[in-house]
Order: sequence, then C-alpha cells, then structure tokens
Amino acid sequence: MASERHVYINGELVPESQATISIFDVGLMYGVTLYESLRTFKHSWFLQSEHWRRLEQSLTYAGLQDLLDQQQFDQALAQTLEANEQFTDPEDDLWGNIQVTPGQSFPMPLMGGAAPATPTVICYTAPLPQSDYARYYRIGKHVVTSVFRSPPAQSYDQRMKNRSRFPHFLSKRDAVRTDPDAFALMLDTDGNLAEGTGANIFVVRDGVLYTPKARSILIGTSRQYVLGLCRDLGIEAVEEDLTLYDAYTADEAFWTTSSFCILPISCIDGRPIGNAYPGPLAARLLDAWSDRVGVDIIGQAERFAAS
Repeated sequence: MASERHVYINGELVPESQATISIFDVGLMYGVTLYESLRTFKHSWFLQSEHWRRLEQSLTYAGLQDLLDQQQFDQALAQTLEANEQFTDPEDDLWGNIQVTPGQSFPMPLMGGAAPATPTVICYTAPLPQSDYARYYRIGKHVVTSVFRSPPAQSYDQRMKNRSRFPHFLSKRDAVRTDPDAFALMLDTDGNLAEGTGANIFVVRDGVLYTPKARSILIGTSRQYVLGLCRDLGIEAVEEDLTLYDAYTADEAFWTTSSFCILPISCIDGRPIGNAYPGPLAARLLDAWSDRVGVDIIGQAERFAAS
C-alpha cells in the first residue's frame, strides 16, 4: 500500500510530495489553466461525461482544443482514482481535479518563438471537505455580498472554467473578513446576482425555483443536474435576471456545487432566509439526488465530518 496519494502529471503517477511542474509553465505565468472539479459516488466519478463536455467547450473557446481529448481525460481520472481510493473509506467518497495548461514556454510566453510543444495535464484527488460544510445542511450557510464583481462577458465568457479567478479570491477574503462563517455572493456589472466563488445560487419564491441566467456565471454541472431533477419532479424552475431584492425576500435559498451538491443558505447580508434547513424544496431535491446515486448525501457528510 502506498504511503501517500499520487498525482497524475502528463501520463505518469508521482507521489504527491514529489509532484512538480516548471516555473515557466504558461498556467503559472499567465494563469492559462482550464480545469474541472468533480466528486465520486460509491468511488465512481459522477457526471464524468458532462464534466468532459464542459472542459472540451472551455478548451475550444480558448483556442486550445488540441491540448486534450476525451480518452486522455478519462484515462487521467481512472488512473488517479485507482491509485488513491485506498486512502478513502469504502463508505466515503473523493473529490478530484483535472487541469490542463499549454505547457512550458520560456522566456516570455506569446512574445514570439514557437508555441509550447507539450501541454501540462494534471489530475489529483483529495478528501471531500465534509468537516467544512456538513453542519450547514442543518443550520444553513451565511452569505455576504461581495464588493468585487463577476467579470462581464465583454472581458471573457464566464462559461469557460479557468483558474484566472482573482475576483473570486478577493471576494472570498472579503466575505470572511465581514463574517468568518460566510460564503461570498458575487454580482455582475449590472447588479444582478451572478454566483458564489465556487458555487451557483438558487432562490425559492412561492414554490418556484429561480437561478441567474447563464450570462455572467459558470454553468455548473451541479446546477444543471438540479434543473434536470426539477424537470423530473415537476418543480417549476426559471432562469432569469435576479437582484438582491429577490435574494433578500426569498422563502429559501441554497448553493449547488460538486462537493456538497446542495447547501442551504440561512442568511444573506444579515437578512434571515427561511426557518428550516434544508428548506422544503432543497430537502426534496437532496432526497431525489441521494436516491439516484445510492448515497445519503447529508448522512455521509455528517458521518465522515466527525471521523
């Protein structure tokens, strides 16, 4: 049995403590890194094809579609999972990340000379951060609106999932400074709700589920999965421009992302949201999600957060 997790780097598995890339990698020098984060259920990657499709679209938008194909994507995920699942309880699950950059370029990328010849492809896993979020299924998560805005599509389309996320970093720091227990909510440049720093937001009013349009947000795979659940369950779901008024006056609200799936919100900028967590609609969606994957999502998080 290996003593530490392994990282996949360009077709090779290396111990995590020995995983390195060049300091001249374009992903480091320019922030040109396209990536996907995903989790397992019962030690199988969840929505793997959907994650590949989004990464493929991100690469195409960036003009880097030749850096990675689906076979390489699937191979990296399979090899990394096989190497590392031994460190995870059979009843628990893993979080994973795969990212690709154009590779090494020296001395100055994009300043003449040949383009990088070999992309950098990295895949790694980590424990799900259940101790960070498990308790919020029952009490809800605080939210603070960030003073930093989500970059508009005029800059670059936010549907491209990339590591150039400085506004999100600043928003996280600002939220924690205001309320150490809060996630940040980012607005777009028109003042509409956009997204969190790593999650999509939903609000409920009069039994109808609302989420921001896909204009200034990353279209999360968990967001899309929830919309699919709504169609199957007969829950009305609407994508439209939403403001803080819609958030402050919501009957319930929640985040979606790959790790925790759905996480209730109990407070936005000091204004209470709902009075039971998860709220009725979020609870219904969590139950349906748990049934489909054969895992009690809240139960698993609570069990392994305490271990």
